[in-house]
Amino acid sequence: MRFGKKLALQVTDDQSGAPYLSHKLMKEAINRIVRELRQYQSRVQSNEQAWRGSAQPAEAAASPEELQELEACVSALDHQLFDLVDEDLSRILEHVRFSEAFLVQNIGTLQSAAIQAGMLIEDSQIQKLEQSLPVKPESKMVLCQQILELRMRSEPMEVKNQLEDLSTRYNETVDVANKHSQYLEINVAGFRKLLKRHEKQIPQHFHARPTPFFGFHRLVTHSSRQLLEVVRQFGAALEDARDRLVNVTNSMGSQCVVQLPLHELKSLGAECQMVLEIQKQLKDVGHPCLVAAPGMLYPKPGSEIMAPVQGEANRQLVMAPQTLNGPAAGVEGGQVECAGVQQEDIWHFLRCYPAPGVDAGALPAERPEAPSWYTPSGSAPLTSTI
Repeated sequence: MRFGKKLALQVTDDQSGAPYLSHKLMKEAINRIVRELRQYQSRVQSNEQAWRGSAQPAEAAASPEELQELEACVSALDHQLFDLVDEDLSRILEHVRFSEAFLVQNIGTLQSAAIQAGMLIEDSQIQKLEQSLPVKPESKMVLCQQILELRMRSEPMEVKNQLEDLSTRYNETVDVANKHSQYLEINVAGFRKLLKRHEKQIPQHFHARPTPFFGFHRLVTHSSRQLLEVVRQFGAALEDARDRLVNVTNSMGSQCVVQLPLHELKSLGAECQMVLEIQKQLKDVGHPCLVAAPGMLYPKPGSEIMAPVQGEANRQLVMAPQTLNGPAAGVEGGQVECAGVQQEDIWHFLRCYPAPGVDAGALPAERPEAPSWYTPSGSAPLTSTI
């Protein structure tokens, strides 16, 4: 399916009113640049034929003023194209931040339900319990698991009902996360395809911005990747708790099974993964240079990225500072982070989780106390908390 049709279908299916890249307008802008460029190149060719003494030049030689005017026209159209790119990026990135805030609210609601079900226990409660025990437990993780299993033995049906409610809430959160990932993927793909076409058809002399232009990489935010990882970890813990309930009740001669299947959480798509790979390579090099033919600096997913090397003949990948103030209700205030920055611990990011029913923009001034994750058996402790 052609990308334009695929984008149109997703825009039609999306009832949220989310902004998407102006694919048709950008294609038309590139086509206008190409038309003006061909006219300019034709006039330059006529001058060359006249200078070589061609018997029958295709058209009269152009004056220097005419060539300058045509060249200025091509450059101006290229500026208009990147103005459109900037406007689209600003609108889309603002929506990404609001989408992240909505996902944060869903996870906050999930967190409250998990605490009530015993899957999450506040650190303050764990510390009080440790002080009251005659023997220090092996670890907080083991203690949390034992507390949950005791609840399963004493109140199996109540735990089952709570896990069913958690599963419903988790599925709703996964649906929100998957839509968020799909939104990022389609827009990143659109920008890459259009900018690759621009790189191939427009000589670098006319480019209004240093190219390749990686401004669209800002859409793959550090926050989005952290949120998806938190949802993934929560899903692993929830699935283990459901299995543990089955094992505990079977050992008691009864059976409690949560029938509701868990939805599959999709990771970032191939386009977003390619953005992360490019950013990783650029970060590893320092002052990046690549050997590449025009159009190869926007590689499609699955293609091999040429190894960075140093040299004056190589094309410079100019990474201009990409900063943009996020909306007031965004997940993080201040500057928007680019992909590939050094990650902070997930809890530090999740300090801004609002309680259910609280406006996502009303972020706490101080870092709240972090509850301890219930950890699935046989896995490493989940040090990230919500």
